[in-house]
Amino acid sequence: MNAYYGTNSGKVRNNNEDNLIVYEYGNYYLCVVADGMGGHKAGEIASNLTVETIKNYFVSRIQKGSFKPPKFIMEAASLANKTVYEQSIIKEDYNGMGTTVTMAVIDKSEKIAYIGNVGDSRTYLINKERISQITDDHTYVQELVKKGEITDLEAKHHSERNIITRAIGSQDEVDVDIFEIEIDDEDTLLLCSDGLTTHINDNDIFEYINKFGANCVDKLISLANENGGTDNITVIIINTSDRGETDDR
Repeated sequence: MNAYYGTNSGKVRNNNEDNLIVYEYGNYYLCVVADGMGGHKAGEIASNLTVETIKNYFVSRIQKGSFKPPKFIMEAASLANKTVYEQSIIKEDYNGMGTTVTMAVIDKSEKIAYIGNVGDSRTYLINKERISQITDDHTYVQELVKKGEITDLEAKHHSERNIITRAIGSQDEVDVDIFEIEIDDEDTLLLCSDGLTTHINDNDIFEYINKFGANCVDKLISLANENGGTDNITVIIINTSDRGETDDR
């Protein structure tokens, strides 16, 4: 199993409010992308608190035994939400802060990936044939799409496309979506913040990964910046084969 990752502030923003973690412990891989929001660097605080809380809880739960990924994802998201929410109340500068989060817990022996999601950071499953978005965006425009009031294309350019309907830390409780997918040696998982998907469509992501291999994080970040770079960009790519080990083709 190979993991590649990177983050970039983009071409417009002065600081990077995204955070990520890739962590292997025992039989499991943990990957997390968090995209913070809030003024006065509060978004950076929210995303950092979230990834650190999830990582620490991940280690503690495995050490205690009987680790169950779906339960872990639900509890970890709840704990991160509580941590961020309480800090937003205690410190005035952090008031209103929050973060998206998408995470994957990969059981290496069973070849199963458990995905958790809050907000509009995404997880994709990619193979040689197709790219599939596993997560659902928790946004205002996505709700309009589901209701049939606008098309996917209209959502892409909607003036309110950045309004998030769920976030870690925005309320005292949070709902997290959980998905379970089987993976094989030809599969690749991609976790990313919306700084990537705002500027690169799914087909281009699919083509880049199949052309350059899993180690094309820098190429994807560069392309997102070339196409506008209006937001922070964070990418994690994981595959379980040796396909695409170089970035020089």
